[in-house]
Amino acid sequence: MISLFSAKIVAQPFADILSFNCQTFSSSYKDSNHWKNKTDDYFLNLFLPKQFKNGNTLLIRLNSELLNATIKPDSSYSSRLSSVSMPLGMKFVSKNKKWETVALVIPKVASDFKNKINPYDYQLGGIFIENYVVNSDLKIKAGLYYNREAFGDFYVPLVGVDWRVNDRINFYGILPTNYKVEFNLIRNKLYTGLNFKSFTRSFRLSAKDNKDYVRYDEMQVKLFVDCFVAPKILVFGEVGYSIGKSPWQYTYNTKDVTALNPLFTAVKSYPTFNIGVAYRVRLDLKKKEEAATN
Repeated sequence: MISLFSAKIVAQPFADILSFNCQTFSSSYKDSNHWKNKTDDYFLNLFLPKQFKNGNTLLIRLNSELLNATIKPDSSYSSRLSSVSMPLGMKFVSKNKKWETVALVIPKVASDFKNKINPYDYQLGGIFIENYVVNSDLKIKAGLYYNREAFGDFYVPLVGVDWRVNDRINFYGILPTNYKVEFNLIRNKLYTGLNFKSFTRSFRLSAKDNKDYVRYDEMQVKLFVDCFVAPKILVFGEVGYSIGKSPWQYTYNTKDVTALNPLFTAVKSYPTFNIGVAYRVRLDLKKKEEAATN
């Protein structure tokens, strides 16, 4: 699986075929001592890879996000934002197995869905990543992410190193978007470590809100725990801190912040909590099984 922005595209030593998780946070507004923004963020992801005899792999994903936000103690202020994307592409492997090229197109719809879906809600992006496989334990990566966000063209250069230090320690991911240091505490069952995540996305609002848009810029540092409760069935949790910009509402076709909705205004940095479940295939374990049978 790969995890990048809402497209979930970043190389790692496992593949989540199906996953669901909920991230939640509560934070006080910078200009108020009484009101708080309470946000619950739900993710559902499906991954359908198809590997061919030559090593190339067809990559098909379906990703969805639902953001519910309310103001406490006055819960009459609430908002629901959603997105659905379908990254589609290929991973190409060179004959000598030293080079791997990942290319995807990412169509997406992101909106409050209060009106019928229209061209304002559409986004289109893509990812190109070139991987050089030094050996079975080390991979170097570079590439580019692009998306046509509600605020305009969004480009992110990508670099990364996947390094399997030993059977217990793994470094993997792509900067500046998602990078993990992973420790296997109980062999092949319990994993923990640190995760850095930078996540930007935007949602179009309805005509009632002048077709403005909401931009989220999350930058998080988290401690994570992954535990297999059955073969390939994983439960996971994360606790961390977000130091990114809060969700802000911007005027249509500009980069000017508007104060029309108190839900989308400056909040203080906040702790985050995330729990989820996944059907996960550890690729590093699969390689060990294949080596043992050869």
